[in-house]
Amino acid sequence: MKNEMKTIAEITAPDLADTSKPWGIIRFIHSDGKTHEFYSCVNEMSGDRLSAFDAECPSIGDAMKWVKSVFQGVRSNATVLGFGGTKHFEI
Repeated sequence: MKNEMKTIAEITAPDLADTSKPWGIIRFIHSDGKTHEFYSCVNEMSGDRLSAFDAECPSIGDAMKWVKSVFQGVRSNATVLGFGGTKHFEI
């Protein structure tokens, strides 16, 4: 049975995200049984793409192709609890 996922209104863009650029956050339950979150956005001050899991320090300059593959991998291998973002990362 496919998981039914809904966009959750309280999932908003990270602070300092340029919301005119593609951004996304996905909240999910990993195989470890814990809730995790992955996000990717463009920093409005630097113009760099920042991506990270949970509260880890973000990586800088990730390619959109890689970021999309992370969102796709999460959708394929985890239970998605919610999503916020632009159409570029929609489920």
